[in-house]
Amino acid sequence: MQPELPIRHGPVRFAIGSPHGLASNSWRVWVKREQVYIACRDNFKEAKVSLHSEGKWRMGFTEEAIRRKPSLLPEGQNRAWDLWDEPPPSLPNTIIAFRLPFLTSELAVPPQRRAPADWKNVIYVEAAPPGKMTTVTLFITRGDPELKHETEPSVRIASLEIGDGRRAQLVAHGEPEGDLPALVARSVAEIRKGVLSRGLTIPPEAFAYMLGKHTDGVRYLVGTRVDAASSGGRPTTWGVS
Repeated sequence: MQPELPIRHGPVRFAIGSPHGLASNSWRVWVKREQVYIACRDNFKEAKVSLHSEGKWRMGFTEEAIRRKPSLLPEGQNRAWDLWDEPPPSLPNTIIAFRLPFLTSELAVPPQRRAPADWKNVIYVEAAPPGKMTTVTLFITRGDPELKHETEPSVRIASLEIGDGRRAQLVAHGEPEGDLPALVARSVAEIRKGVLSRGLTIPPEAFAYMLGKHTDGVRYLVGTRVDAASSGGRPTTWGVS
């Protein structure tokens, strides 16, 4: 049974797709000491998005991941994939902070691959029909305005208190795919070329996440199958910036 929305006390756990069919990875959004965090729960645990209250935002590997697996990061390299400043509001009292677009064609986790500990209390959001995608947008708002997409179906998943009158609002909404499938296809081709050139084999369940930036400066993270012949499975997740 889905909880009453929006959730007002975190953390918030969600996935795109069906509890009985293919879905995205499981994701978590939470607030701690006036900071907002986004992380994958079942795979890709090595990285997270951190929106710090002093206005310094970042996406990168976690300290825990580097301690466990130092080879993730070349010596002397910053563990952040990207660093940026909190942008000004683009709507009244509302900052578009981060986006997670989910292409329905790239949903890859079947029910039998969902470890109970990682999928407990997950809110499932319906996948988009052909030509559309489901995007989960994180907004930072002053006050608690009821946010919804002007023309596409949307649901306000959560509205979490940050402090100082601000809230982290999570809204899932439909939108056109646009050129994202073509961008993903080009990126996958580059990943495959690089892996195969090193004499490595790409497993059928391979999955990658890519960090991008919209023309308005908003960062987004999109996941994709790496093997086009994949029939689903628990993704082996790589981070690509």
